[in-house]
Amino acid sequence: MYIYDFKFDDLSTIAYNHLLKNRHKYKVPPKFYVINFDDPRKSHRCNPLNPEFMTDISDAYEAAYTIMLNLNKSWIQKQGDFFVESPIILLAAIIWYLKIYDNGKYCSFPHAIELLNKRYADVFTILTSYPELENYLSPFMDAWQGGAQDQLQGQIASAKIPLSRMISPQLYWVMTGDDFSLDINNPKEPKILCVGNNPDRQNIYSAALGLYNSRIVKLINKKDSLKAPLS
Repeated sequence: MYIYDFKFDDLSTIAYNHLLKNRHKYKVPPKFYVINFDDPRKSHRCNPLNPEFMTDISDAYEAAYTIMLNLNKSWIQKQGDFFVESPIILLAAIIWYLKIYDNGKYCSFPHAIELLNKRYADVFTILTSYPELENYLSPFMDAWQGGAQDQLQGQIASAKIPLSRMISPQLYWVMTGDDFSLDINNPKEPKILCVGNNPDRQNIYSAALGLYNSRIVKLINKKDSLKAPLS
C-alpha cells in the first residue's frame, strides 16, 4: 500500500497500528516505511531515480518532466513551448548521464541538481562526450556554438531557478539512500509506504513527492505483482 499523508502523521499512525494488529494474517508480512522530509531522523531513505529501474533515456525524460511540471504548474498549459521543453530536456540529459556514468553510482535527484548548477561550459563538455546525449542536447549546443549566449542563459535558467528551491540538506539525505525500493507490491518484499507532506512546504516538496508518485505507479504495474491500493 502507498499512503500519501497530507498532514503527517495522522494516516501513518493508523496504518502502522493496523499492520501491527494484523501481521499474522499475511503470507509474507509487509515491511513499513516512511518518507518524511521534515524530520529525516524519523524517515527512511529512498532514491526514486535508482538506476536499476531506468532502462531507457525516456525514463529519464519522464522523471524530468514530472519534476519540472510539479515545480512550475503554469507549464502544464505551455507544453511544447521552447522554454518549457528545453529545461526538461537538459534535466533529462543530466539524469541519464548520471545513470550511465560509473554504473549509476551518483544517479539521484540531489546529484542532478548539483551537477546542473556547475559551470555550463563544463557540464555541456561532459554531457556531449557521450554519443547518446550529443544529439539530445543539440538545441543547447546550437545556441552555445552560435554565440547566442542570451538564449542559452535563458534555457539554463529555466531549469536552474525552479530547481534551486529543492536544495535542502534534509531532502538531499532522504533522496540519496536505498533503505528500500519503490516496487511496493513485490510479492517477495511487500511494503507499506507512507509519504508525509507538510501543507506549509507543499510548493517545495511537490516535485520530490511527484517523482516518488510517478515512479511507484510505473513500477507497480507489472505482471505477477500483488494488488497495491493507493491512498
